[in-house]
Amino acid sequence: MELPFERLPPERVVSAFGVDYAHLAPREGGDLYVTRMGWSWVRQLLPAQWYSGEWYARTGEHLPGATGQVYHVRTRPVAGRSADLVVKFSRVAQDVSIVIEASFPDDVPPDILAAARFNSPMEEFGLVTQLRGGVQDGVEAPLLTQRPLAIYAPPQEFDLWQLGRAQSSFHSHSLLLAADQEDAVKAIELDIRRIYVLLYGWIKGKDAEQSFEEGELSESEFRSLVPRVVQELRQRGFQVLDNKPRHFILRRSRRTGRLLRRSNGDLIYGLVDFELLQRTQEQQALFRLFQRERFRKLQIEAGQAAASPCSHPSVRRVLGVDYVQRDIQDGGHLWVVGTQPKLLDYFLPERWRRTARVRLSPTSEVYRTRTRDDLHVVYRRSRVGSQPRVDPLSPEGRNVRAFGYNSPFEEVVISERLRQMGVPTTIARAVYRTGHTSTSAVLTPDLSRFRQAATRGEAAAASDECDLLPGHDYYTVWSCFRGLGLGVGQEALEGVDVEQARRTGLLTSAQHQSILERLNRTLMGLGLESLTIADFELQVYPDAETCVKLDAAGQVIATLGIDALRALDLCLLELDSYRAALGRLAARLHAADCEKLDLKGNHILLSLDVDGHFTPDREGEPALTLCNFEFVRGLYRPIR
Repeated sequence: MELPFERLPPERVVSAFGVDYAHLAPREGGDLYVTRMGWSWVRQLLPAQWYSGEWYARTGEHLPGATGQVYHVRTRPVAGRSADLVVKFSRVAQDVSIVIEASFPDDVPPDILAAARFNSPMEEFGLVTQLRGGVQDGVEAPLLTQRPLAIYAPPQEFDLWQLGRAQSSFHSHSLLLAADQEDAVKAIELDIRRIYVLLYGWIKGKDAEQSFEEGELSESEFRSLVPRVVQELRQRGFQVLDNKPRHFILRRSRRTGRLLRRSNGDLIYGLVDFELLQRTQEQQALFRLFQRERFRKLQIEAGQAAASPCSHPSVRRVLGVDYVQRDIQDGGHLWVVGTQPKLLDYFLPERWRRTARVRLSPTSEVYRTRTRDDLHVVYRRSRVGSQPRVDPLSPEGRNVRAFGYNSPFEEVVISERLRQMGVPTTIARAVYRTGHTSTSAVLTPDLSRFRQAATRGEAAAASDECDLLPGHDYYTVWSCFRGLGLGVGQEALEGVDVEQARRTGLLTSAQHQSILERLNRTLMGLGLESLTIADFELQVYPDAETCVKLDAAGQVIATLGIDALRALDLCLLELDSYRAALGRLAARLHAADCEKLDLKGNHILLSLDVDGHFTPDREGEPALTLCNFEFVRGLYRPIR
């Protein structure tokens, strides 16, 4: 007799996405993960009883209407007992093609459909388990679904073309699984070359579509069932992107054979097929809020630990700056500034390169985006390796061409050093090198930076790799500047945007409304009432005593960022003030033993409050923040 699940040795139990599994190594090889629900059927769930010899295909029924490999199988009997299973082969990391009838009542936005992905096996079981124990209108209201029993990964390996998987998508699923188990002693790992088979309990009955076609349901009852299921899912915070009546199994009375109903006459149904089950947008918003809060806490922890050396194997120092680094499955490489390995997941390229973006420059590839974790960042494709296209006849042009573009790592160290020397700069977050060869056609290459990097690599320890390689695209990721607050504390935390502050209760409704009214009055006074500024573009500053920092009049300090050139165009700056701002920043760079060879107004960011006043520096002048480091050099010695 098998031990009760609760008495299994700890080394045999693993957990992922809130589900506990008994991890078994069957005789046939591979890995079998049995849930608590499936443990009483563990002998029937062993692959010998349903998988070996393709028993599931030879004796099972391929379910009609299923777009993947899904079978209803009765296992080989063990001690006179068989189990009715649904055997489903996971399509994780395969392309998703969804067709939804226009009459279907679940109004899923097109961007959600476009970003649809099949759940990984453990993620699917986690979501189904949460759905089964869901809450509706504040009351526990379990929903009947197939019971998640086990997941089997046979030992055989396949080529990716045979499985139809995309490496980047599979890598994202692997990272989600790893992040969920970051504190686990024994963790589950997904293998891109193995198949995964999900075993569910069979629900007896006919699906709603079949019952309607056979005349057991009237058209009105059939039509009313669909929106009811959609609504009951949403009340629990879930949606199924390919929801359809074939997924609703109607239950029958064993005694009478009639369809079972609740006391109010509603049909009793069970849900099946969860590879596209996901949380609703509202639930996803709460998850993104959690991710942002986690990011802030990690930043605080990183700041507190900055003074002590870090011996983590992923930490690497490049030009005097510490990074945590990771190889990306597409062949690329990621460096995240700091020594906190948990920050790596926030800056993986799929978190920011595939999100909606706004181009910030007509002459270079600089974009602002909102990452999948709801962080606002600016990323720039480095132009290192290309000859600057400037006029060689002007003194500035000759200097720029002779100097060339700084490498991404030079830009990071320059921003860090300048900030340490009292010159405000935007904050570097990460450097990413693509796995593919460069997509930019460079007719006049400048390989000087690559030769310098190779020389430094030869002079360093033999174990060091050369971080700057020709033939690849490099991207730098930066904080999104939304203003500076006086006395805020750690500048790296950058305050909190108004959208997040309102959601978390940092701002009251009255304070939020006051900020918007003050901003609108300012815009109207400047003749800019047609200008739209979103909540996430405004920033407030946490304060231990008053929740958010207040000015002398007791009003919440809320700021936004604007570059000096745009401030001039909007008549927020006079021409003399604009010229003075460029001169002051040049002087501050000179005092820090630096110069910027191409200083322009759009390289300088100003902090503007919602009342139309620029945040002042210590001298009472508008505070200036440098955001471009392509042509910053040391006056008398290189910045390294």
